Amino acid sequence: MAKARVKLDFILLSVAPKIQFVRDRVNDMTGNANFPTPDVALAIITTAVNDLETKFNLAQGGGPAQTAAQDASEEALDDLMREEAGYVTRIADGDVVKITSAGFTATQTEPSPIAIPDKVQNLILKHGSQSGTILTTCDPVEHAKGYVTVISDNATAPITVNNGSVVLQMATAPSPIPVPAPVGQNLFLLFNASSSRKALFSGLTSGTRYYCFKYAFNSKGKGADSDVVSIVAP
Repeated sequence: MAKARVKLDFILLSVAPKIQFVRDRVNDMTGNANFPTPDVALAIITTAVNDLETKFNLAQGGGPAQTAAQDASEEALDDLMREEAGYVTRIADGDVVKITSAGFTATQTEPSPIAIPDKVQNLILKHGSQSGTILTTCDPVEHAKGYVTVISDNATAPITVNNGSVVLQMATAPSPIPVPAPVGQNLFLLFNASSSRKALFSGLTSGTRYYCFKYAFNSKGKGADSDVVSIVAP
């Protein structure tokens, strides 16, 4: 039987709840006899969560630079919390009571079926800090191991997704995806595959309207495409 581990679903929290979650875990682990020497000092985690809160507040109503700073701070905090969760898992050695004493949720000791991710919701496009750049993000999707973002200058581009791969039908796309096209038909297409729900596209043509959708995937397959959202590149 598999041993219980710290569940890492807190990584999927949006920024404000994540800040509160991290602070609660610092409180739970302070003076906790089960975990006397954390791999990451609680003071370091406190500094990181305070930094995220500051950058989160600046990003509210701020521009792309403030959003990028918030995203970088969030990723740094996520890395620290993954490391701390690993420490709790190692010391607890499958003891659910010890794991929960630190405020974390324990995984099931019996494997459960993995579900295909849900449809991506709340796809947001923003101008980047440089001309020709577009930032994309979305709400976290449960069970997602990664996200694919597709952007095109054609609102009705002949694109399908087969076995997790973006497939063009009778269109020409920039290298490295050359596909024969009928005379007079061209398609600009870029895609980004990442474990992050955020993606940055650069080198776009200023003043051109681009259309974007995103989907989540895991070992079971891909989730439903988000609604298509458009924006004019800066």
